[in-house]
Amino acid sequence: MINSIGLRYFVGVARVGSIRRAAEDLHVAASAISRQIHLLEEDLGSPLFERHRGQKVMKLTPAGEVVLVYAKGVENGLEQVRTDIRSIQTLQRGTVRLGISESFTREFLPQFLQSFHVLYPGINYEVVVAGGPKLIEQLAKDELDISLSYIAPDTFDVTVVEHIFIKPCLLVPSNHPFAKRPFVDLSECGDLEMALPDDSLTIRGSYVRMFAKAKIKPRGVMVTNSFELMRASAAAGLCVAIVNNYFGGPKPPRGLKYVPLRGRGVEKWPLNICVHTDRSLPAAARIFLQHLQEAVRSVAAED
Repeated sequence: MINSIGLRYFVGVARVGSIRRAAEDLHVAASAISRQIHLLEEDLGSPLFERHRGQKVMKLTPAGEVVLVYAKGVENGLEQVRTDIRSIQTLQRGTVRLGISESFTREFLPQFLQSFHVLYPGINYEVVVAGGPKLIEQLAKDELDISLSYIAPDTFDVTVVEHIFIKPCLLVPSNHPFAKRPFVDLSECGDLEMALPDDSLTIRGSYVRMFAKAKIKPRGVMVTNSFELMRASAAAGLCVAIVNNYFGGPKPPRGLKYVPLRGRGVEKWPLNICVHTDRSLPAAARIFLQHLQEAVRSVAAED
């Protein structure tokens, strides 16, 4: 590894062309600079400055030019690190504009926001709950910083920065016959009364494909554009629902059981975190994004 002090002194001399002037700028002895440059040259096995009798300005050798480019890259990298650290240390307030599919509003999002708020109490949130296509549209228009939904973008203006798959489960009341089962085969769901998503929700296509492959046709006792209503109806005992697996915390809400689905036709659902392409996120949104990515990765690891 190149000695950082020697590299700093080398850059100082390269900029002004003189060891004496660099010593004045850096407030160190000229002999110390000279010694460090010689050590650097010995370490790299090549002279970095041309040395001719009577020369007034020290010029770089070809090897010195290479080292200077490297040194500037290191310097720029360190400055970026300092900037990022200052952003974290001084982050007292900020706003994150988040778009999210409704299926994550009851369990995952509130608990995630609570844990993030403990770390960064000065950050506020503007949360839009909408279908995937609407969220992608708002991201493309810079009306959101980040989105979390099932849909993948169909525009170059939006980029997926995290992509995982989650398993659908059968959501039933705790007193339902399936509640004590380790899993339920999808083919067993043909006679169940079920809450289903309507055509406005992107995920409905997955339900149609799954039921077709499993050769079942559950009775849609309720069709809605609200995952929250689907969950609440299952909790009340009106019906059952197929929803994303639970990852709101260590235990699901009381009175409910998420039973894994298996068998022919069961699909994993893609979950995407998206941002606007080539847009530099504000510090608050950038830190929020890092924590959100870690949270969904933990879901994928447990699944």
